[in-house]
Amino acid sequence: MIGSPNRSRRAYINAHVLAPAQGLDGPGGILIEDGWILAAGKDVTRDSVGSSATVVDCKGRVLAPGLIDMRVFTGEPGSEYRETLASASEAAAAGGVTTMIVMPNTQPVIDDAAIVDYVLRRARDTAKVRVAPMAAISKGLAGEHMAEIGLLKRAGAVAVTDAVKAVGNANLFRRALMYARDFDLLVVGHAEEPSLSGGVMNASEMAARLGLSGNPAMSEVIMLER
Repeated sequence: MIGSPNRSRRAYINAHVLAPAQGLDGPGGILIEDGWILAAGKDVTRDSVGSSATVVDCKGRVLAPGLIDMRVFTGEPGSEYRETLASASEAAAAGGVTTMIVMPNTQPVIDDAAIVDYVLRRARDTAKVRVAPMAAISKGLAGEHMAEIGLLKRAGAVAVTDAVKAVGNANLFRRALMYARDFDLLVVGHAEEPSLSGGVMNASEMAARLGLSGNPAMSEVIMLER
């Protein structure tokens, strides 16, 4: 029998266990003892966990670590009437997401260390999942002046991005990459050349027939190559 019969145990069996870090991707189960994962894999079965464990038959469903959503748009701060960190986290938890990486295009923009700190404090007080903010590359997402990348990292930003805006100023983006390298911070660029974007669908024969403006694939290629 796996584990101790004198402790609170719960076993999830007959699942498809997906845990890349442990090299698991197949039928099996997970045994939890006093809130800790004691065993995982094909050896966790109804017989192996003993009669004292609460057994949950997953009936072939996928059992995986909590998901990380790398692109979360929330209304907080600034548009709490639309969505808050609390309500977004409830939706995330319901979908198996345990970490939200929130984007900086809020009102005010997350381009200052104080706002990063505010988001983290609000998340600690109200969110049901972990929350990590991305901060802006440029002040106000305007693409003109670089934000204080070092201070943003120190405040708790996990990456910098101008959200759904590409940084058209090549020199600003170059400087941001250099600063981010020095502070070991991820840069997430929006791959869309501003002067070639603005369409409502992919540039194609169909777009021409419909009379709709299109975005050429070259718009993405140029930004990636840069």
